[in-house]
Amino acid sequence: MFGNLVNIRDFSLLVEKMKQGRLGELVSRIMRRGASWDHTAYPLKNWWDIPDVMDRWNMMISGDLKVDYCAFFLDRYCAGGREMSALSLGSGTGNREIELARSGKFSRIDAVEKVHARIAYSRERADRAGFSGVITYIEADAARVDLPRGQYDLVIAEQFLHHMSPLGPMLGRIRDFLKPTGFYIFNEFVGPTRFQWTDEQLDAVNGLLARLPEKCRVRWKSGTVKRAVHRPGRLAVMLYDPTEAAESSRIVPLLGETFDVLETRGYGGTVLQLLFSDIAGNFLSGDPETKRLLARCFAREDELLRSGSLGSDFLTGICRRPIGPGR
Repeated sequence: MFGNLVNIRDFSLLVEKMKQGRLGELVSRIMRRGASWDHTAYPLKNWWDIPDVMDRWNMMISGDLKVDYCAFFLDRYCAGGREMSALSLGSGTGNREIELARSGKFSRIDAVEKVHARIAYSRERADRAGFSGVITYIEADAARVDLPRGQYDLVIAEQFLHHMSPLGPMLGRIRDFLKPTGFYIFNEFVGPTRFQWTDEQLDAVNGLLARLPEKCRVRWKSGTVKRAVHRPGRLAVMLYDPTEAAESSRIVPLLGETFDVLETRGYGGTVLQLLFSDIAGNFLSGDPETKRLLARCFAREDELLRSGSLGSDFLTGICRRPIGPGR
């Protein structure tokens, strides 16, 4: 209806959130026009909560179960770097900044986060880890923070760009934060804008979902059984969070217009993100049956990615500030 502005299936999603006890959260989001992001703990309900999925990401990106995308790119492009400066945009609960500090490559790390609770939590973690003299937390909106141009060797942002609109000016700001020799490392959802899933990926997700045992399809908190995944109405997505996937499908082309893109590595998620949403907690045991089911799901997404039927909805990469006139 109206280019999928409204979808009748959105009402079933509303009912599910009520069963999960999240109606108050939903109403609050709508009233304040978006998510609060003031939490520091997360329920185990998303695909990244499954350890095997995290290992899969690392293998797809670095070829090593224990080397994540950031360490991989830093080793490839900043192997001899020392005493560098870094800027983390939308730093959340502070995991990445502590890992950057532990690498020994950075004498200064500025982390920008607008939520006070997360800033306080991150500062405490940095203090405990002994990095309070290296990491400085700046309580500000990362999309509008006022920082000097050209002072960072590295800018990093994780799952940040797909919440930005207009996207072009934000990418220009990131470019301008970099020194002439600086790098930008990103990790992003680059799939369909406003989560307008394609028919092909929905067919793949629902085909796999139908083959999972019912006990593995029981949703987090509500106890209902997940039977199908649908394309949400665009209005429902915007009401829930007006920043969500605002221009996600434009990220890749705009990165190419703004930076010299040195390397990208996709890590799927086109099927697995949708498949495991709300049921990921059923795949944490590590027992042989769980391993077998996960392997089947991984193999199906791999098959679709290899054939070109689907592309990766999640992408990480490293860019360089362009060199040349007007750049």
